[in-house]
Amino acid sequence: MGDQHTAGPLSAVSPGLEYTDTWPVGRFEPQTIVDGVDVVATPEIIGCMEGTVRDAVTPHLPDGHRVVGSEVECDHRAPTPAGGEVEVTIAVEAVDEETDQLVTTATVVDDSGTVATGRMRHAAVDRESFGESVAQRFGDAAASPSDE
Repeated sequence: MGDQHTAGPLSAVSPGLEYTDTWPVGRFEPQTIVDGVDVVATPEIIGCMEGTVRDAVTPHLPDGHRVVGSEVECDHRAPTPAGGEVEVTIAVEAVDEETDQLVTTATVVDDSGTVATGRMRHAAVDRESFGESVAQRFGDAAASPSDE
């Protein structure tokens, strides 16, 4: 009948989903606090958290979809040396299929303990539709080299 519900892009993602990945850090603008001591900057820590969410959720999305971040809270608690690695564990806290959004938490650790914690909101988007909205917003400046 005409009242059939189609599954949204997050229908295969459930609260409680956890995923852990390891990231090399300190490649992007390490911060020198004192001579000879380079530490990882907060934006790179956030990038590792975002990348872990992407890697965790993308395999559960329909073809042509991905997640994009829309909100992030990060408590960068301790320095971690540039050139090392961090382990990031994310957990899906909530999924809202009506708005195609999910909320995740993240914990970032290095060999000495917790580096950062965070909470993020992402939206599941159809890549083609999202690309069209970017092109409408920015015109030809948004066209990618692969669009030739």
